[in-house]
Amino acid sequence: MTLTITPVIEKDKQWIPSYSFQEGVTGVLIDMRRAAVVMKQLEKSAYVHQVRDGHYPHLTVQETFSYYTKLAETDWSISELLKTFDLSAEARTKVKKLTETKRNTLNLIKPFCAKSEWVVIEEPFHRIEQEDRFVIEQIIKGVVRQGKSILLLSTSVEDLLPVADMIYRMDERGIHKMEFKDEAVTQQEEPAQLKVNKIQVKHQEKTLLFNPPEVDYIESIEGAVYINVAGVAYSSPMTLTELEARLQPYGFYRCHRSYIVNLQKVRELVSWTKNSYSIKLDVEKTTMVPISRAKLTQLKELLGIS
Repeated sequence: MTLTITPVIEKDKQWIPSYSFQEGVTGVLIDMRRAAVVMKQLEKSAYVHQVRDGHYPHLTVQETFSYYTKLAETDWSISELLKTFDLSAEARTKVKKLTETKRNTLNLIKPFCAKSEWVVIEEPFHRIEQEDRFVIEQIIKGVVRQGKSILLLSTSVEDLLPVADMIYRMDERGIHKMEFKDEAVTQQEEPAQLKVNKIQVKHQEKTLLFNPPEVDYIESIEGAVYINVAGVAYSSPMTLTELEARLQPYGFYRCHRSYIVNLQKVRELVSWTKNSYSIKLDVEKTTMVPISRAKLTQLKELLGIS
């Protein structure tokens, strides 16, 4: 069974794309506003778990498990659930006295017990301490063992990497599958001749791969290079000069000694004074990129403006 979202048009642009997710555990890198719309859409076709969902504060952890298992008409062992959720020591503790991490872990009993083929979980690692993250992974595996499929929505790709089979990014350009490769594998590989079809960025211990058209602009700040995609700045191991050479065939232009811009994203040339201009980009967050005076004439020629 697939899980389908329907398109939403805003200001004459497709803001939410139409897409059908296949069975399994799928992660979507998404901003909070889009996530709220997607969750609202899916309420009738899946169990939707939001970070603001709470519990009865005067119940104990054990009583909470008992309540939701009875509601789901299951015969799961409470002691086994306590182990799965790493809450055995807190079994007789009232919910209101739990730490934030433990409360947020306990919240996942709802999607765990949900009577639905699909479960949607917003920010699965929301306010979970680093040392307790393995528990969330354990819970998600428990949901999958029941034969359920999961759609995880998050603003953080590192929260999706440990648990999702596939990861997509949703933004103003639609929905795109993200590709990853382990850094350890990358370092061991023999050098090979590369084609300019993917742009590498560093994120935690992973290398993310973007298609050139997805990049909005590139900037250099105090010697560090950042590639900006959908409002997020990712660190790049390459220099601006190297990126300029690789991206020029894809319509990128070095408009300033510290900036490279995707010409397809240029919305407007903004004049501040007779000889001072900036480039306004057609991206979700209003972004202005400087242009050096020496580059202005050539940029106008490339854009076909007088």
